[in-house]
Amino acid sequence: MYKIKHKIDDFYVEELVKLDLTNKKKDYTYFILEKKNWNTNDAIKAIASRLKVKPNRFNVAGIKDRKAITKQYVSAYRINKNELENLKIKDLKIIFVGYGDERLRLGQIECNKFRIIVRNLDKKYDKVKFIENYFDDQRFGGKNIILGKSLVKKEFRKACYSLRLRWKEGDYINPLRTLGKKLLRFYINSYQSLLFNKVLKTYFSRRYKNFKNVEYSQGEFVFSNDKIKNIKVQILGFLTEFDNKEIKEIYEDIMKKEDINKESFIIRQIPEISSEGNERDLIVDIKDLNCKYENDELNKGKLKAILEFSLPKGSYATLVVKKMFG
Repeated sequence: MYKIKHKIDDFYVEELVKLDLTNKKKDYTYFILEKKNWNTNDAIKAIASRLKVKPNRFNVAGIKDRKAITKQYVSAYRINKNELENLKIKDLKIIFVGYGDERLRLGQIECNKFRIIVRNLDKKYDKVKFIENYFDDQRFGGKNIILGKSLVKKEFRKACYSLRLRWKEGDYINPLRTLGKKLLRFYINSYQSLLFNKVLKTYFSRRYKNFKNVEYSQGEFVFSNDKIKNIKVQILGFLTEFDNKEIKEIYEDIMKKEDINKESFIIRQIPEISSEGNERDLIVDIKDLNCKYENDELNKGKLKAILEFSLPKGSYATLVVKKMFG
């Protein structure tokens, strides 16, 4: 069985972001945060704590994993360049980029560049040109799906119980609201992502003969090397409109099994977490893929693959590994 992230430096990711550095107001300081063995949120909290400011003064374009070396862009509201550059925090490095008028926003990334070492291989594998654009395990940690489904189905007591929140006299809403809109929406997004994955699995299984199944935490991915036409697939929400009959039929079948409908994503008790839905590419191309094999110094008699490639924002490098080596 292949191994990834055996060492921290086996997984490297770098964001590419376009910034406008010509503005005059300069309310925001942009910097590159290079981190090792930190997740993004904890790194920002550590920086904010050292500077004695609130973490909401900082914004990022993407969230990066802990067990990796990552380089990502950060905007800091009215924080001096020298204050940032003088910080000394273990395994964090700050590289000043410039000033601008706008904060960074999630999804502002153009693409992510990866360098991944895959270990413990018995042979050399063929390259893959694209990935089916599933959400991978990182989206489904802990009780994310259970909580998201509970919120969508208005099972607020169940959500409070799962989170070990205390409530009084049947008031489950206020305890949930203490978690904040961002986290509650993340739980719902996790559930939506699982529904999306189920749609893709069914779609590929029906349409393509040359496919393989690869296990993940929520079941199986279906991967194919057949030529696949890209389409937009809906992420279910209360405003979802289907323009593909087959996708609509698959979603309707899944909604029936889940005992939900589009209107389930209207959360009148906590309207700020209602979700109108979105859409996502069915497949994405893997850009500039290079693969080099060497002897694996950590696993005697085995090979390691050194992969370098780029993916659009929101797509998972771990899926490239699972499709190629799974």
